[in-house]
Amino acid sequence: MRIDCYFTHQFCEAKHLIGRDALVIDVLRATSSIITALEAGAKAIIPVAEITEALELAHALPGSILAGEREGERLAGFELGNSPFEFKPEIVGGRIIISCSTNGTAAITKAASAKRIWLAALLNSRAVASKLLGENVHDLAIICSGTMAEPSLDDILSAGAVLHQLTCSANLLLNDSAQIALSLYKNSLTIGIRKALNMASHAQKLIRFDHEKDVEYCSQENISITVPWLNKQDGRIYS
Repeated sequence: MRIDCYFTHQFCEAKHLIGRDALVIDVLRATSSIITALEAGAKAIIPVAEITEALELAHALPGSILAGEREGERLAGFELGNSPFEFKPEIVGGRIIISCSTNGTAAITKAASAKRIWLAALLNSRAVASKLLGENVHDLAIICSGTMAEPSLDDILSAGAVLHQLTCSANLLLNDSAQIALSLYKNSLTIGIRKALNMASHAQKLIRFDHEKDVEYCSQENISITVPWLNKQDGRIYS
């Protein structure tokens, strides 16, 4: 399997994805929250990059839920932010969520030119690897969301977690960024993934904003078998 990793979605252009499958990662917190929302019974998630687009969609889809953040904090007028703890079954069960986050949903929409698109986090890295192998993926682009157009240690660490799972069952041809991600993950095992994740500047910012529980939750490995995928026909994410 050929795998190229991009450390931010800004590094990845549409031409890099033509004819390839894509895996999008935003550990803190978009993809982790999307996994959690789907497991809580959400009908689907619609990722959008811009706030105005989210508001227009909400008006067109009565009964949908607006979830979004900028700089880690809930957007004004939105029912939910981006914390996985907000996506409770009694709130999101059976409903469509319109999601607009600083980095994650922008990365998901950026991946639109890929053949197939899945979402990953530490929560589901083993399940993602199994899905990729089961779907006979041969050429994959891993798109890390990054933080404000800069590489983010947390996303790279999660990319390495998926790669580590794949190395157990497949021969991989990795670009340099993918090799860095895999090495980062393997080296982080000596201190523990949670401690490694806490070293990320994005994690430290969330902790300063009293979101330490979110960081702790998102640092858990392989507690979910849900692998979200983007339906390119309707632009919605399903489990």
